[in-house]
Amino acid sequence: MKTNEVNKGTRIINFVIDTLAVSFISLILYSGLYSFDYAELYYLVFIFYYFIFEYFLGQTLGKMITNTVVVDMTNSKPSIRKTLYRTLLRLNPFDTVSYLFGLEQGGHDLISKTRLKNK
Repeated sequence: MKTNEVNKGTRIINFVIDTLAVSFISLILYSGLYSFDYAELYYLVFIFYYFIFEYFLGQTLGKMITNTVVVDMTNSKPSIRKTLYRTLLRLNPFDTVSYLFGLEQGGHDLISKTRLKNK
């Protein structure tokens, strides 16, 4: 692993923090929006959370805490298209499983041609 690449432990911390953040936001919104099914609302919040944070800031709350950032393969800010692909690919249940196969990058990174690096 290169010095600026992020290990699986850091990725797990990011995942847990971001899952808690999305759940918390969804729960707050759900308590006031009775016409929405919680699962539908959760996925909407999930998509907006990851897309907005990663496109505009390059980081989600989890990444801010672990001091990591999303970049493309040239170490630049990913394009809006790559950020959208990255966000939508996270919805694939196999994305989480992709970490079990020994790669430091998840499926959403490989397909969107992005990666996570230490800031």
